[in-house]
Amino acid sequence: MAMTPSVPESPAAAAFSVSDVHRLLDEAVRAAGLVNMWVTGTVTGLRPGPKFTTFELVDYEADGSTVAAVLSVGVFASMARQINKTLARAGAELADGLQVALWGPLDLNPRYGRLRLMAQRIDPRTTVGAVVLARDDLVAELERTGRLRAQASRSVPEVPRRIGLVSSSTAAGRADVFAVLERSPLPVEIVEAQAAMSGPGAPAEVARAIDLLASAGVDVILIARGGGAKSDLAAWESRPVALAITGCPVPVWTALGHSTDHTLADSLANACHATPSAAAGALVARGEAALRAADEQAQRKRHEAELAASRARARKAVLVAALVVLLAIAAVLFLR
Repeated sequence: MAMTPSVPESPAAAAFSVSDVHRLLDEAVRAAGLVNMWVTGTVTGLRPGPKFTTFELVDYEADGSTVAAVLSVGVFASMARQINKTLARAGAELADGLQVALWGPLDLNPRYGRLRLMAQRIDPRTTVGAVVLARDDLVAELERTGRLRAQASRSVPEVPRRIGLVSSSTAAGRADVFAVLERSPLPVEIVEAQAAMSGPGAPAEVARAIDLLASAGVDVILIARGGGAKSDLAAWESRPVALAITGCPVPVWTALGHSTDHTLADSLANACHATPSAAAGALVARGEAALRAADEQAQRKRHEAELAASRARARKAVLVAALVVLLAIAAVLFLR
């Protein structure tokens, strides 16, 4: 039978103050050698700031969605810059859903009443391994559901008249697309849907923009980014963007501005181009080639019609000449 611990009648002698509790916890952590430690988990609730960034590290149950444990994380600006540089060299960026291994001291700040890890370093090997596995799982799912090569069956009209553009208002790629298309003699209409090209919100915004343009009656959708840090490419490996591209009934072209980096979005698109200018130029060249071919075909038909008319006139002239000869012969015979 379990024994119920005795409770002192008066708390005066046995009670601890809040400060005492925090002090005891701090002493226990230090005694256990847990002042600095590596902690792994999944980033959620990322809140970047100019001086201080916060988020939570989460462990999930086996179902992958039920939260098993949460630890608050804080990062000072100088450390955040170092962490972002480390991730950038590995081709990743700090974002919700990223699996990470962080190192730093545990902070038992009595003023805030919470336990928090003050992150100072990140091990990119954990992150890169998780990103690769996530990409492989997503590709396998797309293959299994028949969506992996869905864009390959989409056809861009020979003369695209209505072009959907996914970009941000500040992206250099957007200006490049407009410059190329406005120089073209083709009567092109650009329908825009703006979205962030990088950052935690980019995947959802790009997916929404693609869905919006797909229902706007465009001939092709061009995603124009136009360069930037390699770490900014995380959105183009994401599940929301992949599902939006493969589920789009309209051909999707990518122009993310990284000729040396081939993203999952590039692999799934109907066509990918190194730069937005190159993509816009390809659309213009496609239309001009189709118009030239149509013009050449019209010229051939006119030439064939003129040749047929010339031959008909020649045959008529031969017949007339033959008739004249026959009449002359008849006249001579008659006079005899």
